[in-house]
Amino acid sequence: MLRLVLFLSPFLGFNQFQTPEIFGEYGVFVDSDVDDNIYHRLAFGSSLFTYKFFSPEVDVSYYFGRVSNERHIFERPGPPDYSAYLSQYFDGFMWGFTPKLFYEHEGTRIVLLPKYSFGKIKSEGDFVDTEFLELEKIKTEKVYFWSFALGIEETKWSNAAVYGFYLTYSGLNAGKVLNTADFEEQQFNISRINTKTIGFCFRISYDFQKNEPSI
Repeated sequence: MLRLVLFLSPFLGFNQFQTPEIFGEYGVFVDSDVDDNIYHRLAFGSSLFTYKFFSPEVDVSYYFGRVSNERHIFERPGPPDYSAYLSQYFDGFMWGFTPKLFYEHEGTRIVLLPKYSFGKIKSEGDFVDTEFLELEKIKTEKVYFWSFALGIEETKWSNAAVYGFYLTYSGLNAGKVLNTADFEEQQFNISRINTKTIGFCFRISYDFQKNEPSI
């Protein structure tokens, strides 16, 4: 059997397989509904293998952001007679699988990353007002979504490291938990948040085997 594999390997292109790379990635996504108009993603993962133009990946991502609202009632000039504040923090861990496709020329790759993610998203809503009423409500939901990224990766800057820059569409909608938090009695009717949006991501990948000194 071993002799057969060795005989067929030049025809099957086994020599074109490359070793897996681990990576870390940071992304920001632009959304006017969240504080500072952005929410964040941290990801760590690995490619499974690389063959010609195909390199499937798995990763775990952590998304997080915050949505703040406030309400004031003025019955006379001057400071408000009543003020209320609602702060909702959302976060969640997602597992992801990406059938990565790329075209490489002289150390530069053009890459397409269609990514399927699943996990749980959670929101923690904290309400407080000037009448010393404090409320906390937590919502958790399962989510499944696709994201898509188009970018450039540079392999010629380092022997073992790859630097990636991507324009990314995030299919995560944190509104699934933010919009269902019930603060209507406090006159906060939240039903319009949708965090599906465009963002920018930066990645560093590393292949430890490429960094091994030759003997």
